Amino acid sequence: MPSERKTPKILSIWKEEVDLTSGNLFKKMLLFTLPVILSSLLQLVYSSADLLVVDYFGGGAFSMAAVGDNGSLISLIVNTFIGISVGANVVVASAKGAKDKEKASKALHSSIIISLVLGVFVACFGYRLAPVFLVAMHTPTEIVGLASVYLRIYFLGVPFILVFNFGSAILRAMGDSRRPLYALIACGILNVCLNLLFVIVFKKDVWGVAVATVISEGLEAFLTILFLIHHKKGFVSMTKKDLHYDDVVGGEVLRHGIPAGLESLIFSISNVVIQAQANTFNAFAVSGNTASDNIEGYIFVVLEAFAVAVSSIVSQNYGANNKQNLRKSLLYSFLTITVLGISLGGLAALLRYQLIGIFIHGTGEGMEEATRVGTQRLILMGLTYWICAMMDIFSAYLRGIKHPIAPTIVTIVCACAMRFIWVYGFFDRIPGMHTLLWLYAVYPITWTIADLTYLTIIPRFTKKAYAEIDARLSLASRDTQNSNLQPSSK
Repeated sequence: MPSERKTPKILSIWKEEVDLTSGNLFKKMLLFTLPVILSSLLQLVYSSADLLVVDYFGGGAFSMAAVGDNGSLISLIVNTFIGISVGANVVVASAKGAKDKEKASKALHSSIIISLVLGVFVACFGYRLAPVFLVAMHTPTEIVGLASVYLRIYFLGVPFILVFNFGSAILRAMGDSRRPLYALIACGILNVCLNLLFVIVFKKDVWGVAVATVISEGLEAFLTILFLIHHKKGFVSMTKKDLHYDDVVGGEVLRHGIPAGLESLIFSISNVVIQAQANTFNAFAVSGNTASDNIEGYIFVVLEAFAVAVSSIVSQNYGANNKQNLRKSLLYSFLTITVLGISLGGLAALLRYQLIGIFIHGTGEGMEEATRVGTQRLILMGLTYWICAMMDIFSAYLRGIKHPIAPTIVTIVCACAMRFIWVYGFFDRIPGMHTLLWLYAVYPITWTIADLTYLTIIPRFTKKAYAEIDARLSLASRDTQNSNLQPSSK
């Protein structure tokens, strides 16, 4: 009789939910983070495909600028509500660490309802006001019409985006980071195929890539719901009879999620302010900015994936009263993103002309300006994104130990206030600083200020979290002793 084939240990971790509270934490962090990295990279590939298809097969550089110019505005509105999914991640992961299935189930179903309600609200609100937003951002007149078409259609897909992100946050909270990747692979393939169909065959340009994006997002949301329903072997799964909003647990999701959403909103407002200043130059400068932004994104998402991992790891271990892993999660993530960030940023700086050339091609003074803007920004941002990732890791850590307000305050001071002072106090008033390079310099400066702030406050919050864990362990120990002292019944 042939012997059964055993799954290699390094692969077995992907065949079920990962328990992030025991075992080799560094190996589990890497294996848990890898699907998150791949998911984020695929999202960028598909976003880049939108730009490249309209650039090469559609209306050219202006169509690319129209699609890319929406990035910061989309982040402002959509990512604010996606940020609330952090609350679902924290509550479900903490419940799993504490082995509280009832609470995890209530958080799962309440979160899906929250995502649907928010999604419909944002879709209606964004579709109506899209042209107003673009005019307020000083979008160049050459591209404002195309940008408005893309943005309005994009907003129609927001309910799908939120369902996917809330569902993914829940799966990752339970230690499953691979199924969101499967959903992204499927929708991404569909997105690229539809891009080519609508733009090349039907000649729909910006309209075509926008519709392709919404259709693929619908598939993404549908698959995520299926994964939650058919999660019978996992910690909890989604069922029709439990699909209702629980005031207590849903309120806890919102208490942790709203500060995260507010933090995302504040960051996005400052980014929109900076984008609006960049738009005052010309459409070719916007094209160079768009090209660099897409390339930088690949560096950013690799590093940002560790912040996503830290949120799940810290929440699970906080719920499981594991102080040692709380400490390790910060150390491991710091070392990893520092090495990866400097390596990837250095490579992007060395290959800056080749990378920018993927998006900016052709001859003429305008294209030369776009290339110059793109390469300058790529050097500055690529080499410093690891500082931004560290800031996000600190924020995720504090949320994981149930302190959601502190990161929001740091963001208000370091992102919003400091960037406004930079833009309106220096950039707009000192003639020698009125260049795009000086404008983008505000990013690493404010990231560094935020990191230094976190380093001063994290020890105090960690000490408080340890005290809370010790109190829970002491209470559990007393309950066990009291239970042992009770006479057994016959």
